[in-house]
Amino acid sequence: MLRKKINPLLLWSITFIALTLNYSPSISLVATAEQNQAPIIRPSNILDVVSNKIKNQLNISPRELAAYANKLLAEKGFDYEFDVCEIIGLERLRQITLPSTITYSHAMTQLVGGNITLRFISRNPGAGACGECLSQIPILQVTQQEMVVMSEGKRYQLKRPADFGLDEAALVDETMKKVLRTWQLPYQTVPEGISADGTKLYLAIYEEQLDALVLELSEDGKVQFKARSDVNLQGEGERIENHPKEPGNDYLMFMGVNVGGKKYILKYSAPCT
Repeated sequence: MLRKKINPLLLWSITFIALTLNYSPSISLVATAEQNQAPIIRPSNILDVVSNKIKNQLNISPRELAAYANKLLAEKGFDYEFDVCEIIGLERLRQITLPSTITYSHAMTQLVGGNITLRFISRNPGAGACGECLSQIPILQVTQQEMVVMSEGKRYQLKRPADFGLDEAALVDETMKKVLRTWQLPYQTVPEGISADGTKLYLAIYEEQLDALVLELSEDGKVQFKARSDVNLQGEGERIENHPKEPGNDYLMFMGVNVGGKKYILKYSAPCT
């Protein structure tokens, strides 16, 4: 997902227009009876549940907490923040944050079983700092081509539409031009580290009381929780200043990480500021 810096004056102007037009706090893009009968995909919010687990069980160990979180993940999925601006088409909401909920429908192609229409519920879709329309979708597995979505305990194995955008990180060679593998990121973040064999990426969890855990992304698109103490993180990576550029991506970053005597180079887009 390419990311450009937003002109502050433009951001203020759009905010003023949106507020003066008095947008409704709840917007629905669902029109037909058939769409209303479609399976509903809503955020799993499992990070909130895991945080409450710590509050109710203060002596739980990070490893036990990770096991509890992974059980929830298998049942409900982990919320990935997809950019769906091209689907919902709310151009005036792309660069502001409003208290709103959107329900939108989208026809998807199943890996087995033909097409299916799904209804997605999203909170504050204009919340992206770079103008993204973020939709929280509970995921078990996601690659550039496929995604496994959860709805009320049921899995939907789907082809991933091109207009369901995610940030991604890539492992690149020493020239920083050849991509060796990629990981789809659930939210805008800076990678915490990489496994010694270079196949798994680790992310911090930006949730109160969950700093003892990290997210582990596998090269096949699966996600799970790990106790930070069980992962061989080698401290902060070294930012590489002299790197290739990409037109339209003002946030492109490269980072060198040393693990187990090997040096890896990661390519990613830094979070919007």
